[in-house]
Amino acid sequence: MSNPLQTEPQPQPLSNFELDLLKEEYFFLQNTIEDYNKQIWVIKALGITGTGGVLALMLQQKPIASAVRVSDAVRLIAIIGCTIPLFFWILESQWKHFQRGFYPRVAEIEFILTQKYGFNSPGIYHSWSHSLKRIPQPKRQGYLWDGLLNRTVFVSYVLEIAFLLLMAVLAPIIWK
Repeated sequence: MSNPLQTEPQPQPLSNFELDLLKEEYFFLQNTIEDYNKQIWVIKALGITGTGGVLALMLQQKPIASAVRVSDAVRLIAIIGCTIPLFFWILESQWKHFQRGFYPRVAEIEFILTQKYGFNSPGIYHSWSHSLKRIPQPKRQGYLWDGLLNRTVFVSYVLEIAFLLLMAVLAPIIWK
């Protein structure tokens, strides 16, 4: 009787050393992703602070209305001020793009441990991506989609820019 040919090689059991390495790599990657998140929150906070500075500068223009047309000054400040959230948007998108580079390996380690070897954990990334309906390898990849047009990145900056432009239109009307 001959042995049937196996079409797929069966995974070799991991040694304790290899399991420890995977575990260390997994948690290192998770910590790295969290460190990127901390930096991203700092970038968002600085961007909002910059926008607040622009608003403060706009409000200071009201007392000098008699010397200069306040509407022109306020509009100019608001339009120039839109560059602040724009620069922070670009900076944060770069960080998010770098961070997303770690996701596929985290998903791969989770797959190895849970699917191939039947472990119940780790499942941090799988649970997160399932809850938010995300996939490890998005349909569109690259800096444009991972960073610049990533919803978690651009929404706050678009709102800041829209608010500044709205203030450029409304402030002169309010101060008349």
